[in-house]
Formats: sequence, structure tokens, C-alpha cells
Amino acid sequence: MRQTAKLDRHSQIVEQRARKSATYRKTFERTLHQVDLALLVREMREDAALTQAELARKVGTSQSVIARLEDAEYAGHSLTMLERIAMSCGVALKLHAEKKPHFDREVALV
Repeated sequence: MRQTAKLDRHSQIVEQRARKSATYRKTFERTLHQVDLALLVREMREDAALTQAELARKVGTSQSVIARLEDAEYAGHSLTMLERIAMSCGVALKLHAEKKPHFDREVALV
């Protein structure tokens, strides 16, 4: 119950700050994207039943690089590395770009 109350309070604070500041909204959104990319890397690796060290060997890098890519605070993900990881994990990557109302494209990367 206490955890739910903390999350509710946190959500209220985030919403309040987001209403007041475009900079806060932009920074918060960027942070959510970083979290999503970190989770994507981890989920691809785990779904392929690989350790960080095993994935690192497959993509030609070190375990510490994989750990960094799985860190939600890391902001240096590259498309090239994401493609290499996806290929090593047997995952098809797609890039989706959209700008409403008339632009909506999806490209398979791997």
C-alpha cells in the first residue's frame, strides 16, 4: 500500500512539473526513451537466452558495453549497435517514423 501511495505522489509531481515546463516534458520524454532502449536490449538478450558476456562476444564488443547499453541512464545508443545486437539475438528490427498528418513510414532494418 505504501508503495502505491509513493507512486501516486510521484505521478502527481511529474504531471505538475510537466504542465509548467516544456523543458521538463522534453527531458522526461527523452529519459523514457532511454529506459525503453535499455529494456529493448535486455529483453532481446534474455529472449535469446544469452548472458551479457555471450552477447558481447557475438557482436564483437565487451560485456561492459552490453551492461552500459542495458543501463536506463545511458544515452549513447547507436542504430548500428542495436542492429548488431538484434541480428545476434535473432530479432527483426524496424524503424518507424511518423509526422502527422501525412507522413508515416516503417523500414525493416534487420
